Amino acid sequence: MAINDGLAYEVNEKGESVLVKSINSDRQAFLRFTNRTSRPVDIWWRDFDGRRRFYERMEPGAFYDINSYLTHPWEFTDASTRERYVINNKFVFRAPEHVGGKMYRTNWNITVPVRSLRGTTMLTLATLLPNPEAASELDLPVVLSRELKDLAASLRLQPDVNDEAEDRGDSD
Repeated sequence: MAINDGLAYEVNEKGESVLVKSINSDRQAFLRFTNRTSRPVDIWWRDFDGRRRFYERMEPGAFYDINSYLTHPWEFTDASTRERYVINNKFVFRAPEHVGGKMYRTNWNITVPVRSLRGTTMLTLATLLPNPEAASELDLPVVLSRELKDLAASLRLQPDVNDEAEDRGDSD
């Protein structure tokens, strides 16, 4: 999936690049998103123009109930690092056809995607550092040291979603 100017594109079953966006509001889906990560997670909805709209910040272990629609795409990111999280190993979640029109809520677990060894190592090191400046004391190449420092700093800071006005939305 490619992201350009805040818009996301994915390849459809015909091999065409298509904009990730809500299509219609025909068939309701009653959803529960459960944060199965150890980090705060931000929930995002893609509107009818493909713009990402903030919905909710969830603490680890928390759940969020939403009345949505089958064609509405949802995304999940770490509140600090902006790492993208998944449901069923997919970065973009759409309720499956079989839950449309059901009069009960279905649960969907937000999890960490499979990470590269480099990504896992950097994240582990960043959480072990006493402060971001300690990254420069490790015997690492300058580029990695800088990257590690930035990651460690982002883990200590949770951006206020109100500061992201361009990504905010009101309702689904």
